[in-house]
Amino acid sequence: MSSDPTFIVALGPRAILSLVGIITLVSGVWHADRSWDEKGSKAYERAYKEAKDKNNVVVPKKDLDASFPFPIAFLAGWALYGLAYFFRNDGSMEFQEPTLYAILAAGFSVALSIIASIPMAEAVKTRNGTMKKILGMTFVLSWVGLTITTINTNDVVPKYFCPLGAITIVASMNVLWKFRKMGDSWEQFGKPNPNPIVYNMGGPMFVFGWFLYWIGMAGNVGDASVPDGVVTIPIYYTWRTVLAFSAGCGMVPVVMMVDYAHDEGAEFTGFGTDGRFFGFGETPIPFLASWTVFGIAALLPVTEGGVTSIGTRQWIALANCMLQGYDAGILIQTALYKGDMAGKTKYSIPFVLLFMALAINIGWHGGVALALSLPGAVLIILGQKTVFGDRKRGDYFMLNNGKTNPNPIVYSAGEPL
Repeated sequence: MSSDPTFIVALGPRAILSLVGIITLVSGVWHADRSWDEKGSKAYERAYKEAKDKNNVVVPKKDLDASFPFPIAFLAGWALYGLAYFFRNDGSMEFQEPTLYAILAAGFSVALSIIASIPMAEAVKTRNGTMKKILGMTFVLSWVGLTITTINTNDVVPKYFCPLGAITIVASMNVLWKFRKMGDSWEQFGKPNPNPIVYNMGGPMFVFGWFLYWIGMAGNVGDASVPDGVVTIPIYYTWRTVLAFSAGCGMVPVVMMVDYAHDEGAEFTGFGTDGRFFGFGETPIPFLASWTVFGIAALLPVTEGGVTSIGTRQWIALANCMLQGYDAGILIQTALYKGDMAGKTKYSIPFVLLFMALAINIGWHGGVALALSLPGAVLIILGQKTVFGDRKRGDYFMLNNGKTNPNPIVYSAGEPL
């Protein structure tokens, strides 16, 4: 059996420029949409108080304009991403000879940056449904064009990565629009959503979709020749990968179910909440199972047909994962349900320590594994801390005798983190 990975991502200009562009444009989207949600809803509240006819509230145009920042990061991110098409996917520094597909892909990138920024913002602010539909259709068609051309600029990785990524990204926008403050509710009724949902799948879908798209755009075959000194990220299709990836990513909807239920009023029963939204999914068992499966993956070989020497470090990884599941899924969650901020703070210390210990164990031999695991652990911890401050029944709930946060933030930075 070959020890070569199934795919690699060679960290040259194509991969790095596209990744920096993706991170920049995602940050730009989050900043602009958070500003529109928070400032736009506040502008409506001011207009509502001053309106004589409460059924016909008109928000001043200048207040709407002030709620939408100029999307400089979004435009810059797409520009960087489009530029990456003119480099090879083997990590080499040289520009490749421009092909028709590379030029078209860069063009679609620019088109998407324009369509989804200023014209779309204007259509949303003014509730111009016709213009929004035209722009929405153009947006989708541009994604189709970008996906077709991207596949033809990189035909060495499976063709399903980019289509799946694009579908997930576009679908995430619809999910976010439904649950945010100034999305569907504003466009249909001219007022903010009275029940914004922080724990929706839009944010995770958005990030996951871009991950898939990045692999499809910048990836290469596992046995590809790369220039000396170029660092690569190896991706294996093995049972270890399947278990680790499915359990790790599977924790996201599992956590969403538990925290959505608590935020929306499900009551603590002693073992999770009462099941009114997701039934068994509101118990700690799926979360504990996800962490356990993630730990079991450490006992499996990295490469196809390889042999794992199961030693102390692998068993420690499994124990670490099981302890993390218990600490986060039982101890911290129970403290949250009971409104016990002191307990949540106390159990958060081992939560951080266990995460950092697992990251060090995963990256024990250094290199790419450590470079990914340590920042990954830090981002997860920061994400959890941030979203707890922005959700309906998180830190505010614990610090204010069980009261619901009056200003939950759907576009919390904690979600993409």
